[in-house]
Amino acid sequence: MSLIVLIGVTGSGKTTVGRVLAELHHLSLHEVDCAVEERLRANMRSLVVGRDSRLADVAREEAERALERKEGVVTLGASQPLDPATASAIQNARHRGAIVVELKADLSAVSHRQGLGAPRSVGLGAPRAMLAQLMAQARDAYQSVADATVDTSALTPREVADCVARACRLTPDY
Repeated sequence: MSLIVLIGVTGSGKTTVGRVLAELHHLSLHEVDCAVEERLRANMRSLVVGRDSRLADVAREEAERALERKEGVVTLGASQPLDPATASAIQNARHRGAIVVELKADLSAVSHRQGLGAPRSVGLGAPRAMLAQLMAQARDAYQSVADATVDTSALTPREVADCVARACRLTPDY
């Protein structure tokens, strides 16, 4: 068994699928965002919105630490594969046998999961448009490090976990 690394945009299902996959296959789970929150003693949303100056360095350190693991499931934050140092750490993990799976979802699914359909002030701008732009930018970075891609848009977390397990050869591909 080797390390499984889940990457993808916010709302693609990394955390939920990581938990299901770890439970089904009796694997350890390391969520980098949780490690960052614990270390900085704040939730990710407040760290990002508050533009905490420590966030990028701590996230990079926690990602590198997680990617050194020999086995288990690691979930990375949505922007981490865009960081050159973290992308390099991902590639190094792949050379040691890690399998990187991109979880992707269409804009509609991500918007629904993130609650972007709720009424909001016009002053907040167009979050769906911003999200679409971020998703397009991240796509190239994800594809450059991913060994497989699973579209989570219309699947349950269990179905996605099963697809990831097949991609990682944890289960036979029937």
